Amino acid sequence: MGSRGRRETVALATLMSMDWWTVVLIAVGVATALAILAASLQREALALPIIAVPLGILALRAFGELQPAAPWVVALFTIGLIALATAGGGPLVAFMFEVITYQERKRGKKSKAEPEMLRGGATIGYLERFGLIGAVLIGQPAAVAIIVAVKGLGRFTELDSAAARERFIVGTLGSLIWAATCATALRGAW
Repeated sequence: MGSRGRRETVALATLMSMDWWTVVLIAVGVATALAILAASLQREALALPIIAVPLGILALRAFGELQPAAPWVVALFTIGLIALATAGGGPLVAFMFEVITYQERKRGKKSKAEPEMLRGGATIGYLERFGLIGAVLIGQPAAVAIIVAVKGLGRFTELDSAAARERFIVGTLGSLIWAATCATALRGAW
C-alpha cells in the first residue's frame, strides 16, 4: 500500500473512531467561525450551512446517538452553541432580507421592504438572541416575552412607515426563530 493509501486509511480510521460528541463540537466550532466570517465579510450566504448544525444535533438526539457526555464536553458544547446562536442570527436575517428584496433590486426598484436601517439593529439582535437562549437555559421562557416587549417599545417611535414595521417584524422573528432553534438543540442534547 502506498503512502497515499495509508494516509486515507488512517484518516478513515480516525473518522470512524470519533464519537458523535467530537463531531458535534467540531461542527459547532466551524459553524460559529463561518457565521462570524459571513458577518464580517457581509457575505450572508456563507452562513446558510450553519442551519444544519442545530438540526443535526436534534436529529442525533432523536435517534439516540448522543449519549451523556463529560462535564467539560457539555460546557464546551453549551458555550459553542450560545456563540452560534448569537453570531449566526445576523447573517441569516440579512440573507432573508436579500431574498425578500431580490426581485425589486433585479428590476432596479427600491424595495418597500428596504427602508433606512434602524440604528443599533445588529447589536440589539445579538442581545435578543443571547437573552433568548439564556432565558431558555435557566428555565424562564416567559422572559422571551419581556425581551420582545422591550425591543418593541424601544423601537416604537422609529416604526413610522409600513416598510420599517415589516422589516422590524421579519428581522425579529427570523432572529428569534434562529435562537430558539439553537436553544432547543442545546436543551435537547442534554
